[in-house]
Amino acid sequence: MNLLELCKTCKSFDEQHGFPVAFDQENQKFNQITKDLVGLFGEVGEFSNIVKKINLKIEKGDNYELNMLEAKEHLKEELSDSLIYIIRLANILDIDLEKECLNKIDRNRVRYEKLKK
Repeated sequence: MNLLELCKTCKSFDEQHGFPVAFDQENQKFNQITKDLVGLFGEVGEFSNIVKKINLKIEKGDNYELNMLEAKEHLKEELSDSLIYIIRLANILDIDLEKECLNKIDRNRVRYEKLKK
């Protein structure tokens, strides 16, 4: 599945589960964007907290209790949750995320050419 298909799948899921994806007025759209941004920041915060705990485990070793395998599983979940919010925002704004990401990568190739190894 490519990114475009994933975006369509997420949109279909949202529609089937009553999450708004189409709006009559701009203020409704941006109200939902605000809610989804809060959700995204929450997921990124959860991801960050797990990374913090992994670093503590690395620094303190056996003195810091953390199951690294569970932590890595939680990282997968939080990162996936974050991507779902990003896709939801793109769907609300009618942005072709796949196309825009590829365009941005092309611009970054030029921008970071001097760093190429």
